[in-house]
Amino acid sequence: MSFLEESWEEREEKSYKEIFGDTGPGIFPLSNEIFDRMNAKGIDPRWLTHGVFKCPPNGNRNTWAYVTSGMSNPWETEEAEEYSGLGVEFLMETENEETWAIEVLQTLMAYNLLLAAGQMGDYPPLDYGHRVPLALSESIKAMMFAYPINFPANFSIKSGSVDLLQAVGITPSELEAAKRTSSEEIKEKLISNAGGLLTCKERASVA
Repeated sequence: MSFLEESWEEREEKSYKEIFGDTGPGIFPLSNEIFDRMNAKGIDPRWLTHGVFKCPPNGNRNTWAYVTSGMSNPWETEEAEEYSGLGVEFLMETENEETWAIEVLQTLMAYNLLLAAGQMGDYPPLDYGHRVPLALSESIKAMMFAYPINFPANFSIKSGSVDLLQAVGITPSELEAAKRTSSEEIKEKLISNAGGLLTCKERASVA
């Protein structure tokens, strides 16, 4: 098994099962269509091996967890580095099983891959505190990245460290408040009001 394959397997078969438990029926991979919608100048065929796992509730949590897999693949190296690949994977929590959660994470992951490849202008890849316009409904108009509270913020595989960035849907007024103050302040209000960082299509604003 290659260094890439060993790192990939360790993430999906060891780290993810320790963090999320059952990772569901298999991976929901990215498609050419997702990149076409973003007017990608070129699609690296390796990106189409990236995808999203759907993890059902278990004894440790009563939420559904969705997590990306692939951005932390060490495509370009044969030895461990500080961060594996892009050094990140994204996650999202919902109260119920939601197909749209898979699509949201696929979109965010595709966008991040294009950012990292320099196809979206002179902008850095997505990170903690970043906010992305992505409407789920009339009330949820953007996604914000925060440190998880029910999951570790970081894990390590043989190729390096990986940060988990949790995406949470926010309202227009929360987005404006985050721009004025900080994403961290909105995160704390969400936690104090809702008890966590659940994403849902409809809810009252906390700002």
